[in-house]
Amino acid sequence: MIYRPIKLARRSAALQLRFKSAIFFILMFFALFSFARLLLLCFNYSFFDKLSFGQTALAFLSGLRFDFAAIAIFVLPLVFMLSLPVRSIKWIKFWSFLLSAEFVLFGALLCADLIYFGYVKRHMGEELLSLGNDFSFIVGYAFGPGLWILTALILALLFMLWSVNLIIKMFYQEPSFRGGKEIAYYIVFIALILFGIYGKARRTPLNIPDAYRTADSGMAADLALNGIFTSYRVISQGDYMAENEKDLLLSIEETVENVLTEREEAPMPYQYPLMRSLKDIRPYKTPLNLVIVAMESWVPNYIDSVAGTEYGVTPNFDKLVKYGDYFSNFYAFELRSLPGITAILTGIPALPKLPKLGYGLEKTAMTKLPQILKEKGYRTIFAQTSQRSSFNLDKSAAMLGFEEVYGMQDMPKQFNYAKAEGYGYDYDMFSLLSEKLKGETKPFFLFAFTGITHTPYLGYLEGFDKYPNTTEENKYLNSLMFADYSIGYFMDELRKEPWFYDTIFIFVADHTFNRNGTIKEKYNIPFLIYAPRYVKAQRSETLGSQLDILPTVFELLRLPEPYSAAGKSLLSEGENRKALFADGYTIGIIQPDGALRHTREKALEQEKYSPSFDKDAAEQALLSLDKAFFTLIKENRWYPSKEEQNDGSEAEN
Repeated sequence: MIYRPIKLARRSAALQLRFKSAIFFILMFFALFSFARLLLLCFNYSFFDKLSFGQTALAFLSGLRFDFAAIAIFVLPLVFMLSLPVRSIKWIKFWSFLLSAEFVLFGALLCADLIYFGYVKRHMGEELLSLGNDFSFIVGYAFGPGLWILTALILALLFMLWSVNLIIKMFYQEPSFRGGKEIAYYIVFIALILFGIYGKARRTPLNIPDAYRTADSGMAADLALNGIFTSYRVISQGDYMAENEKDLLLSIEETVENVLTEREEAPMPYQYPLMRSLKDIRPYKTPLNLVIVAMESWVPNYIDSVAGTEYGVTPNFDKLVKYGDYFSNFYAFELRSLPGITAILTGIPALPKLPKLGYGLEKTAMTKLPQILKEKGYRTIFAQTSQRSSFNLDKSAAMLGFEEVYGMQDMPKQFNYAKAEGYGYDYDMFSLLSEKLKGETKPFFLFAFTGITHTPYLGYLEGFDKYPNTTEENKYLNSLMFADYSIGYFMDELRKEPWFYDTIFIFVADHTFNRNGTIKEKYNIPFLIYAPRYVKAQRSETLGSQLDILPTVFELLRLPEPYSAAGKSLLSEGENRKALFADGYTIGIIQPDGALRHTREKALEQEKYSPSFDKDAAEQALLSLDKAFFTLIKENRWYPSKEEQNDGSEAEN
């Protein structure tokens, strides 16, 4: 009589243990996400400081939906398995250990997202797709400056496994099936998983645009999202951004009107409406050389000759500015390197939901400036300070027509560096390139991508420590000083060559160092054309972006070949200039009178630079550009093959 109640009590306790374990893990994951969001707010307070207390509170509440979605996808299936009445202590240990490992992994990813957000001011996403190409850098960072983080994660995992194992040994009782009540529990549990994935009663799963639909600002949406959710939605090829509903024909018509100048004609306006060529062009008798230096994370704020400051770390670039055409109203297309390089080399905007160069965009026919110049007898060279395969740039460069591709492994060390820089040293690259170009007799096109000014600013030399390495800004300034010294050395070496003054030099940053502040401050980058014989020394206020570089190069080199680009030459006249930009899951436009950020569904932040700024007109202009560019790239109507160009020209003639 006494045995049966005791046995039932033990069975009940065992059942409660399973459910308590399930609830414990679920609450632990919710607490982890909420803590990560709190850290995001604290460490990036200057970015979120415009949010009111009410907006911040609503963002935290809204964030629970996206946290629950990530938990429903990755955690609840494991919790479901943990709660099954399997009579084996190994069963509960296995799923508990797996959940513990997942908890630590989530902590690591949220930590990485926190660091990433601090630099880029958006959550992780498609960046994870390209990490495999920088595996050596990741390993080097993990066992170098990130070793303490790796050690902490390993210790946290070991502690959790030890704790879980101890608790199971102390409280485990063999479970038993409880019949209808337990079946009802499983039904409710599955319903919760589905509700978590979908977020509410709707046909499509919860997605990134939902954060922007319910938020009244982009900052509130950023605070509500988390890096695990955004990464999953992007990597799983989810529809992570709303569709642009603007009429396509009208958008193309307005876009062509915006980018086509009076000096150009469109040879195939129906099939390839953005393709054009210069009219009545007279090529140079002796072709000019072209050098484009993409400078990692350079910003105007720290260039004394540009900002009127006295940091004293860019004396060589300051000399170039004095004799070149510097554009002070110039902007990056994106806040990452790869979209910036894509814009510079191809004139294509890497819009949200489009594949990136090296990851699918190369399937789209595009203007290949290196290939065009190679066919005209140019030597074409691509170099970057990081590994050749970083971001698949070696393959992309070869596809574009670069004959020679160099990376870190090709560059002998020129100094006894204190630390190994994951993104390489600019001086090593310029030393190699100056040797490669010594005594060159044929025209050439060189594209060089620097890296020393990329975080985490690992490498310093004696003599390049002007500022104490106590703050991130000071570390950046010291890196910038070495980067400037490297450029000065490179230009001094090239100046010894007879072809130096018959070379067009273009210096442009890939993106900014600033992540806070206004739209202009976040995207404004240095852009300099240095060619004293061919370009007037001046300070230009012409509005432009990286998308305008390709058309500008065609005009500078006087190339008669047709090209397609999302911008127009900076040498063309006219006030109807716009700078398109993207930022993760949003797009935007900068005009002389104002700027606007948009989700393709609704406008977010706006800035007025003049009382004449018309928000509605800017919104329609932005949507037209986005719709036209996105559709023409997606439908492979950006640029034709040579055969199509010839056939099209003959048909229209």
